[in-house]
Amino acid sequence: MKQLIGPASIAASLALLVGFASPASAHISVVPGVSSTGNTTDALTVGKNNTLNFRVGHGCSLEKNIRHPQTKKLVASAELDHFATQAFSVTVPVSALGETGTTMPRPAFVPGWKVTSNKNADGSVTVRWRAISDDFALPNGPAGDTEASMYFDFGLRVALTNALKGKKLEFPAQQKCLVDIPAAPGFAAKRVAVYETWDGSTSDTVRDNNARSTAPSITVNP
Repeated sequence: MKQLIGPASIAASLALLVGFASPASAHISVVPGVSSTGNTTDALTVGKNNTLNFRVGHGCSLEKNIRHPQTKKLVASAELDHFATQAFSVTVPVSALGETGTTMPRPAFVPGWKVTSNKNADGSVTVRWRAISDDFALPNGPAGDTEASMYFDFGLRVALTNALKGKKLEFPAQQKCLVDIPAAPGFAAKRVAVYETWDGSTSDTVRDNNARSTAPSITVNP
């Protein structure tokens, strides 16, 4: 995978552009889906078609520089570099799996991305989209010198329960990117994963290239 901003020594700084829809409260926005009649009310109403779009607004940034383990040269700069999204996941709580907890989430089909859906020990379900190759990875921004970021919406249909009426519901999410570590004498090239995780954290003081923050959320109509 190529860095979407050039090497740190010649790259221009690129700001993170983050969009917030009204029902969202995190770096991943939740955009209500539009019903067949053209409204977004159904998406947030119990008993209706609860289609939500999780908007990834930019690629992954770094919490700390990455240096080559062999040469010790700077590979990626926390200040300048951003990376394409290779995978994105959303965890759907049991309260959004229908009254019996058995209505599985319905993910939107994204060409070039493989989808998996797995049930967790607590009954929640994690849906994960993964690019089948670098050609389909979601870039941080377009090529050129406009310094803009790119976004994409991952659609997911859930089944909100009556207990959620008037309440806030969080959907933990995670964005995964890959950083190329070039080959060197006695060292084979490899890729290192970096993450942006929205799991409800209110502070993140550990610089482990897994940035954590509040989870994307909606408020269900009363």
